Amino acid sequence: MIVAETIISEKRISDTVRKEVIDVIREVLSDPDAGLILTPKITQRLRYSQKSKKLGHVKSLAAIFEQYSV
Repeated sequence: MIVAETIISEKRISDTVRKEVIDVIREVLSDPDAGLILTPKITQRLRYSQKSKKLGHVKSLAAIFEQYSV
């Protein structure tokens, strides 16, 4: 009985942690550049990011979630 309760408790903790991580990721990604000033360096990084995306060097968030079974 104690083993079963421990397994159930661990599953609940795992589910809770997973939900919290997803909530934090969504919160951060909802406005990741909040408070940033658009400096020349940031503009350069944005252009590099766009170029990488066009070349297929980045993964979508959905692909990452799928990879890690989120």
